[in-house]
Amino acid sequence: MLIALLIVELLIFVPVLDEDENNALLLLLSLAALLLPLILILFVFKFELAIDEEGIHYRFIPKIIRWKTIAVGSIESFQVKEKESWFEKLHYGFHRNIFRNIITINITGNKYLVLSLRGGGTLKLGTENGDSVAYTLKKLLEADHE
Repeated sequence: MLIALLIVELLIFVPVLDEDENNALLLLLSLAALLLPLILILFVFKFELAIDEEGIHYRFIPKIIRWKTIAVGSIESFQVKEKESWFEKLHYGFHRNIFRNIITINITGNKYLVLSLRGGGTLKLGTENGDSVAYTLKKLLEADHE
């Protein structure tokens, strides 16, 4: 969407640049405003996910600075699924849906790790390594049930 806005800006403002110098400044300001969210996503936001014997640890800087842990015993089920809708594919950052009790954290990747928790909540974590995450969680949950 940002790329489409950038193209529209260039198509509208570039032919008018010869008439006035203020338009050039306006074009640069609008380009900076469009590119600032992309720069923030690339350099400021950081999502980390770790899985060990204790459970799943995650944090999302700047929203969740300290590590949050989901114990193995509190995981009811999990699945790794592809992002299906355009909204999911363009969905970046930290989002909480209080009506459906879902927390979504995503920066990169084309898959979600969807955790259904015993308390009734759902956690969707974006991942690039969906197969290895699924394998690790499967082994972890099997070891917990034994």
